[in-house]
Amino acid sequence: MSLQARPQSSPTLRILLLEDSALDAELVTEALSSAHLAATIERVDTAADFTRAVQESGWDIILADYRLPAFDGLSALEIVQARAPGTPFIFVSGALGEEVAVEALKRGATDYVLKHSLDRLPGTVLRALAEARERADKRQAQDALQTLLEQQTALLHELDHRVKNNLQLLLSLIGIEIRQAEDDQVRQVLSRMRERLQALAAAHRDLYDGKGAARFDASSFAKGLCEELTAAMPEVRIAPEFEIENVEVEASKAAPIALLFNEIIVNALTHAYQQRHGKLKLALRIRDGILLFQISDEAFSPEEKAAAQNSASGTILKALSRQLDAHVEWPSGEPATLVRVTMPAQDVS
Repeated sequence: MSLQARPQSSPTLRILLLEDSALDAELVTEALSSAHLAATIERVDTAADFTRAVQESGWDIILADYRLPAFDGLSALEIVQARAPGTPFIFVSGALGEEVAVEALKRGATDYVLKHSLDRLPGTVLRALAEARERADKRQAQDALQTLLEQQTALLHELDHRVKNNLQLLLSLIGIEIRQAEDDQVRQVLSRMRERLQALAAAHRDLYDGKGAARFDASSFAKGLCEELTAAMPEVRIAPEFEIENVEVEASKAAPIALLFNEIIVNALTHAYQQRHGKLKLALRIRDGILLFQISDEAFSPEEKAAAQNSASGTILKALSRQLDAHVEWPSGEPATLVRVTMPAQDVS
């Protein structure tokens, strides 16, 4: 049975009313009309009719008596939650004690109004509708954000895949050039370029790891790089040791830091040990807002320290230092320390 509140200029609400009393239904209609709420109200009074009506969907709000001869409001609420979740549900009852009302709200009812206080109904309806719109807008925004996240993740995976493929292609091409080069100096230059690309590839692998990250684990990278480089130079016979704390940097600094660490470690292994046994003690930590990266051993000879420093004065190391605002120091008065790199840690944790 449909009831019509007085038409207004505002959009007409579609209201489903579970009520067995025709008189009470008229009072509900009058209460809404007196507040200038335009509404089309469909009244049902059985479980079958209520279930059918809910399945039709499109209801702006559902009003329900708490007790009916062969049905009850809590059962109606369960039907709505299962078949039309999110639809505001208000109990309009003449017999609703405080404990029952609290239980109804716990089960998901939006609100309740007593029949002897129907003047509260329009305000309660408007508030319920506003809250429902707010929830719907929030869900829509969350859905949009989730869609955007999924799109960005797909793009990230595609970019990650392409970068890895391109780096691997470059490494393969350089490997071909190294094998075909007849000049030893050319092979050495190409080998150094391949090492730098391998460092970039390792940084990219650690940074993205199939997911993408806003921070780059410099500690894990430095340790892994040192282990790989010392293992790749068996003739140097150097055992790495680590004094490394957890240090992360912003993703934008991953590449220059990876290249800087690579330059320093390769330079040390190539020039500072002069075919002797030794330890490459790698320290990485933050103190007083300064990131420290340091290579040391029991003691370096003046000749070893000079060879490492002179070979490391190239433009690549200088360019990387400028980009990171880093200071590279070769402390002559500390035999155990080969090189110390410091840089601001305001973007580092």
